[in-house]
Amino acid sequence: MKNKILIPSLFLAGCFLLIMACQKIEDKDSTVIATSVPFIAVQNVNSAYVYGEGQTSIYSDLPDVLAIAVDSIVGFEGGYGGKTGMDSIKILKSDITEWPDTVSLGGKALSLEKFNKANYKVTTGTNIVIAGAIPNPGPTALEGNYLRAATGYILEIKKVFDGVYVIDNPGGAASVAPFPYLLYNYKSSSGADSLVFPIQPNPCGTGTQLVDPAAPNDLTSEAYTAQHSPKITSSSPLTLSWKVFTFSAVRTSAVHSSSSVCQWGLAVRTFVKQ
Repeated sequence: MKNKILIPSLFLAGCFLLIMACQKIEDKDSTVIATSVPFIAVQNVNSAYVYGEGQTSIYSDLPDVLAIAVDSIVGFEGGYGGKTGMDSIKILKSDITEWPDTVSLGGKALSLEKFNKANYKVTTGTNIVIAGAIPNPGPTALEGNYLRAATGYILEIKKVFDGVYVIDNPGGAASVAPFPYLLYNYKSSSGADSLVFPIQPNPCGTGTQLVDPAAPNDLTSEAYTAQHSPKITSSSPLTLSWKVFTFSAVRTSAVHSSSSVCQWGLAVRTFVKQ
């Protein structure tokens, strides 16, 4: 008799456990929090500033408002305007608390960041390059304005020291934002001009070098410096000519590839002094 009672009891208990196991467990309520990553809407600072040793004026050269960051979802503490009432925030020169060394030679980075109310950051900044004088500048002064007839672009070459110059658009295309590079004019062993444009950082995060207009592809940066420098092709009027080559990194051992051109194609660029 006990067995007859036990079997139905076990069956009922098993069915109860099976029903409980198959029953849907409801998720707890969740709240979706809207957020976003802020972005730089206005950039007033140049991508880089170049100075000669002892000539730095970076503080006065920087604008008071370096950039304006925007986030229309959560906004910024202390922000203003827009959908949230605090969408935008100014990134100010006065926000800079730590300045890089602007005395010693070389490149230095200056960076500032702002965080939105969701703790996502946006960053802006610039590069500072301190160039030194050279002991043997070439005999020809290169500073002035140069026309690239193919595009109508006027390239300004600015003097830093004798034989040391800054150019900011070596490809001569009006659609490309300016970015400063150093161009050197050394005196050769025969006393003539000898242009040198060593491999330098570019806005693409790779390396740029100016080379002889007849230079071949696929050599190292070091080989171009030694054998294929940009040229002065005429002295009257003063005419400069080169190709703009891009490399995967800023290294003298880097090899040029015609498939990596950053902002520029491989056409010869010719500039005539005005």
